[in-house]
Amino acid sequence: AWIITGGMNTGIMKLVGEIVQINPDRSRPIPLIGIGTWGCVSGFKDLEVEGANVNYAKARSDRKGEAPLEPNHTNFIFVDNGLERTYGGEIAFRAKLEQAISGGFFSSKVLSNTYSSGPSLSGTSSLRPDNSDPVPVVLLVIEGGPNTVRTVKEAVVGNSIPAVFLEGTGRCCDLFAKACQ
Repeated sequence: AWIITGGMNTGIMKLVGEIVQINPDRSRPIPLIGIGTWGCVSGFKDLEVEGANVNYAKARSDRKGEAPLEPNHTNFIFVDNGLERTYGGEIAFRAKLEQAISGGFFSSKVLSNTYSSGPSLSGTSSLRPDNSDPVPVVLLVIEGGPNTVRTVKEAVVGNSIPAVFLEGTGRCCDLFAKACQ
């Protein structure tokens, strides 16, 4: 299984990184992939070098709209929308990536009269070989704010990906859980 987070060293993303790091079976590492907005990474300008490795010191930041990277993530994908300290630039990319990974695993299980006012992602190609089985993708929602609402919309409405809401974790997660009851 892959775990995809926003990759920052805050909140649930930090907790997931810490939990994955204590994986008892080191022979089977868990891929932990951070997908984040480039302009929200603390010290991102120091990382803008070509042709060289850069040591990223776990920068601390009290600035709103930026955070350091969580060090236990195995990979990072950054979306550069040209903005600094504005979260959410990665949401559309992440939705397309999840659709490509899943190959529409849950799409056939959705009623054909489902309406979506958002852009269609049906043209997104799958990352799977033609003869392989579809890969299930599930969105796990813990706490969250306005960008989590956008992420849920892209996943559930746009890509027919099911979501699990952990009620009691606060903020938008509790609102979604109550709406589902």
